[in-house]
Amino acid sequence: MDRTAAPARVIRFGLFEVDVDHHSLARKGLRIRIQDQPLRTLILLLERSGEIVTREELRDKLWAQGTHVDFDGSLNVILKKLRAAIGDDSENPVFIETIPRRGYRFIAPVEYAPADGASSAAGQPAPSIPEAESAHAAPVPRLRFRWSWISAALAVSALAAVVVWLSWRGARIAAAAPKAIAALPFANQGAGPDLDYLRYAIASDLVTDLASTPALTVRPFASSAAYGSQPANLSAMGSQLRVTHVVTGGFLLDHNALRVTMELVDVAENRAVWAGEFTVSPEELVALHDKLAAQVAHGLLPAMNISNASAGRMSAPKNQQAFDLFMHSLSIPLDPQSNLLAIGKLEASVALDNSYAPAYGELGSRYYGDYHYGNGGEAAVAKALQAYKRQSELDPDWPSVSTFIRVEQGDLNGAYDQGVGFLRRHPEMEQAHHAMSYVLRCAGLLDQANHECTTALGIDPGFSGLRSCAIPYVLQGDYARGNVLSHLDDYSGFGAMLRMVMALRAGDTATALEESTAASKGGFRFADLARMYLSHAPEAQLRTAAVELETDPRSSRDPELLYFNAGVLSYCRQTDAALRQLRKAIEGNYCSYPAMDQDPLFDSIRQGQKFAELRQAGVQCQQSFLSHRQQVDAKP
Repeated sequence: MDRTAAPARVIRFGLFEVDVDHHSLARKGLRIRIQDQPLRTLILLLERSGEIVTREELRDKLWAQGTHVDFDGSLNVILKKLRAAIGDDSENPVFIETIPRRGYRFIAPVEYAPADGASSAAGQPAPSIPEAESAHAAPVPRLRFRWSWISAALAVSALAAVVVWLSWRGARIAAAAPKAIAALPFANQGAGPDLDYLRYAIASDLVTDLASTPALTVRPFASSAAYGSQPANLSAMGSQLRVTHVVTGGFLLDHNALRVTMELVDVAENRAVWAGEFTVSPEELVALHDKLAAQVAHGLLPAMNISNASAGRMSAPKNQQAFDLFMHSLSIPLDPQSNLLAIGKLEASVALDNSYAPAYGELGSRYYGDYHYGNGGEAAVAKALQAYKRQSELDPDWPSVSTFIRVEQGDLNGAYDQGVGFLRRHPEMEQAHHAMSYVLRCAGLLDQANHECTTALGIDPGFSGLRSCAIPYVLQGDYARGNVLSHLDDYSGFGAMLRMVMALRAGDTATALEESTAASKGGFRFADLARMYLSHAPEAQLRTAAVELETDPRSSRDPELLYFNAGVLSYCRQTDAALRQLRKAIEGNYCSYPAMDQDPLFDSIRQGQKFAELRQAGVQCQQSFLSHRQQVDAKP
C-alpha cells in the first residue's frame, strides 16, 4: 500500500507530532518554533520514513524551478535548523540519518493519524483478530471488557485523577523543597562539529555541580535533555518539569577561545533573572569545569536567593586528560558497540584520576549496560557494583544506583538496607523514592510501592525513568493509572510492553497484537511469543519460541522480567515453561505475592499443585523480607 496516497493530518514520532494541515510542530503538546523550509523537509522525510530522500528531491520540493541559490550550503543550514528543533545529532542521529553524497533518511518509528482521528502504526489500520475457534484460540480472561471500548473513557478519567493525585502530592513536596531547577542542553552556536559533544557534556556537568547544593532540587539531566536547547516555551516546559528555574546556554569559538554563555530563567515570571559568561581554551576542560562551578556558586545560586553555596563543595576533576575522556564519554550512544567505546574512555579516565565521583558513576552505568545489552556477562555486573561503590565512597550524597542492581541480582535485603539508608538522608530526592518503590514492589508490597512512586512522581512527574511506576498498578489490575504512567516513555518500547501486557490481561487481543511489535523492538522477547500466539501460529512453533525465551540469557537476568515471561507463557498455554519461569522469579526474590493471585494471565496454571507450591514460596519470600525490614527499621 502506498502510504502517501492518503496523507495523514498528524504524524507522530518520539515525543513530537507534526500537524500537516496546520503546518506546525509540537513536543508533548508544546508548540515548537520552526521555519517553513525545515518543517517542509521534516514532513517529506516523515512521509517517506525509512526511505532515502535524495538531496535533489529536496531541492525540487524546497525551491521553485529556476531559483538561483547556493543549494548545498542552504540545504545544510535547513537540516541544521531542523535537527536543532527536534534535538537530533548528525553524528549520533536518533531521527534523521545522513546518507553521504545521497541524501537523508528518517530512521525512528513513525505513527500516522488519519483525518478521521484514528491512529495506527506505520500508517496501517490496527490488525484485528477474528474470534473464530482454533487450536490456539486465546484464553478468555476473567476480565471480559474490551480494552479498545473503554480506552477513551479511561484516558479522560485517569488523566484527571492522576493530575489531581500528582498535584496534591507535588504541592506537599514543593512546600519542603521550593527551589527546583533543570538544565537544558547547551546550544552549539558556532564551535564546529569537533566540539558538538559539549552540548550535553556542559549541561550534564552543570547538573552534577547543582546536585551538591542543599535546599535545591535538581532534575536529572534525562528529564530535560529531550526538550532540546531551544524549546518554544520555557515557562510551559518548566511547569511540566515542576521547576522554579531553568538554565539555558550556548558556546562558540571566538579567536580560538571557547566562549560559554548561560542564562537563568524564572519559570513563574518567564524572564531571565541572571546571565553569566566566561571564556576558556577548548583544550582546558578542567578549567571549563572550574569556571562553570564558580559561575554557579557566585552568580546563579545567589540569583535564586541561595547563599550557602560553595564551589569547593562540588565534585571537582583533577586531571585534564581524565576529565577530557569523561566529557567525551557523555555523548557516546548506548548501543552495545558504542558503549564499549565509552567504557574504554571511562576506564582510562578513572585510571588517571581516581577521585572524581561522576566518572565512576558513569562507568558503573556503562558496565551495567554491557551486562544487559552487550556481552559483558556477570563480570560486567561485578565491575558495575565496584564502580558504584567507589562513587558512593567519594560522594555519599549521590543516589545509590546499585540498589537496582542488587534487586536484580536477588539481594532484596541488601537493596533495602542501601535504599532505606539513602532515603533517610535524602527524602527530597525522587531517585531515593523510586529505588525504594522498586524494592517494595519486588517484595510484593504493591500499595507501599505505589506510595513511594507517588512521592517520586510528585517531585518529578516528567522524568521518563519513573515509567516503571506503572508496574504496581498493572499488577493490581488498575489499568487506568498503568496506562497513563506507561506514556512517560513512549520511545524505548517499555511503554509498549506494558500496554501489551495490560491488553492481554484485559482481553483486548487486537491492541496486544498492535503493541507487540514495538515491545519486541524494545528487547522484550516474550512479545514475539505473544504475537505468534495471537496470530494462531502452529503449536510446534510456539514450543520452539518458548524454549528460545527460556534459554535467552538476557531474558533471565531480571527476576521481574522472569515474572512477565511466566505470565505470557501461561497465556500462550506453555504451562510447564511458565511454571519454570515463575519459580526462577521467586527464587530470585521477586516474591510475586499477592500479584500472582489476581493475575489473569496465570489462569491456565492457577489450579495445579505446582502453582500452589509456588504461591507458598512467594508468601515465604515476602515474610522473610518483612522480618528483615522490621529489624532494619528498628535501628536508630
